[in-house]
Amino acid sequence: MNPLNIAAIVGLVLVLAFAVVLIQPENNAESQNDDTNEITKSEIHGSMSSGDVHSSMMEKHSSMIKSLTSDTIEHTISVTGTAQKSVEPDLLVIEFGVETTDDTAKSALNSNSHLLSSAILQLKSLGISDDDLSTSRFTITPLYDYYQDKETGRHTSELIGYKVTNLLTVKIEKLDLAADILDSVVSSGVNKVNSVSFTVSPQYYSTVKDSLIEDAIYNAKSKAENALSPLDQKIIGVQSITLDDFAVPTFAPMMRAFAEDASFSTPVFSSDITISTSAKIVFLISNHP
Repeated sequence: MNPLNIAAIVGLVLVLAFAVVLIQPENNAESQNDDTNEITKSEIHGSMSSGDVHSSMMEKHSSMIKSLTSDTIEHTISVTGTAQKSVEPDLLVIEFGVETTDDTAKSALNSNSHLLSSAILQLKSLGISDDDLSTSRFTITPLYDYYQDKETGRHTSELIGYKVTNLLTVKIEKLDLAADILDSVVSSGVNKVNSVSFTVSPQYYSTVKDSLIEDAIYNAKSKAENALSPLDQKIIGVQSITLDDFAVPTFAPMMRAFAEDASFSTPVFSSDITISTSAKIVFLISNHP
């Protein structure tokens, strides 16, 4: 036999032996003996050509690679489960303030401070403390009158005064004070109410959301099982779980216009808040036995 052919055959035997060691260590010796016997028979009896030996070795090696690949690929299904719960709000948030204008910044600020201080005194009479109040916005803005000069045709501007805006935010757990707060601050000179919200505190929100995680996971599992049932597949494990992280929701209630007659209270209505969570799960699956 040609020495080059013998060298090629020996090289293939070594590659096959290494692959067998990786895939089935316990059958290493047996595989090597089978390959050696096959080559020996070819050399002694001349019943198999070098091309036949090469083809046989390649087929066996390809079969082993396919077996290894099929064993390592994980079959999965990705499902998102959800859960939600309606809860009553436990926090009232109102943003209000005063906007004043005057010829000078000082006079506009003095007027603004006087009206806002009066409103704060009214709030304190309702049991609202300084800790419940915070400044959300404060600006002093120059006001200009823009016009076109008749003689030159040039567009120009003239300073005509200043505008002061001071907005406060009150956050309290006494939801039933919403109408009283609005009535008292408006009667004190407040001319801006930007928002009235019934929401949930961060602590309450986190507690409710954490309690929904288990339900979201069961929902995801149920969806996966329903999808796999007609495919004759089953869940055998979990590859990963991803939980959501949404912001705290708020709810703006319906609110009618402020009553001009102080004897009538401003109607404000709250509503339940829906808190939800989700869990994206990648399940490992396989055929039913």
